[in-house]
Amino acid sequence: MDSFDPGPTGGDTAENGPVLVIPPSPRKPTRWEIWRSRLFLVELMFVCFVVGIILIVAPWTEFWTNNSLLSGFPQVREFLMYDFVRGLISGLGLTDIWLAVTEAIRYRDQVE
Repeated sequence: MDSFDPGPTGGDTAENGPVLVIPPSPRKPTRWEIWRSRLFLVELMFVCFVVGIILIVAPWTEFWTNNSLLSGFPQVREFLMYDFVRGLISGLGLTDIWLAVTEAIRYRDQVE
């Protein structure tokens, strides 16, 4: 009997109700899939920590103020020198580190 079967055509109509269809149980992940997800988590945490630390520290260094890439754009350079913008970028770095910590706490192996 499948979910589109109208049921018996004659006889008792009380048995002609909805058919419960249960999806198959999810398959158990292989050992390699578990380790692959763990390695991805470690890589994600490393990248998030490095980018976060750079974004926290860089706006307050000499590199930020004497950037030769911005010498042709004095208005952009002036905008990037505002303390509010520097704090905003440092806050983005803190958010990036928070993301890494949250992902590490939330991670669970999918072993069943």
